[in-house]
Amino acid sequence: MNLHFAHLLQWTIVYLDNCCYSRLTDEDALPDTIAEAAKIRAIINNRFIDRYVLVGGFAVSIEMGNNRDDVKRMASQRLYDEIIIDEVEPSAQIIARAAELQSKGMREMDSFHLASAEAVGADYLVTTDLDFIKRCSRPNFTTVSVINPLFF
Repeated sequence: MNLHFAHLLQWTIVYLDNCCYSRLTDEDALPDTIAEAAKIRAIINNRFIDRYVLVGGFAVSIEMGNNRDDVKRMASQRLYDEIIIDEVEPSAQIIARAAELQSKGMREMDSFHLASAEAVGADYLVTTDLDFIKRCSRPNFTTVSVINPLFF
């Protein structure tokens, strides 16, 4: 399904940032970490039932590629390749929007995630990065709901 049809069929477009894929391979036994991983798995496993289209972006691929743990990197990449229906490529629009977001204090990769999610018309950007969520919660900052998987 392409993103145009997803909008026409009223499917929810969800951009999962790299934190979500990493969370699935975390060995941390903290309750929040376990709960986030379970919710991310539910989002992925129920995507057809709940009518979610999962998208990714070049920023996810870059961050994933930087993971020094070969086993975790390959597991994340395999899942990513299996579940996303579209990967947002860099464009002049995305680079300009990312630069604007960086000028407002956003970290570089976070700015590319958000600019990519905005460019594809994502309804949600799901991340476990609480600082990223806080930065995006400012009024009129973005049209995308940037949320923790626990609140999805």
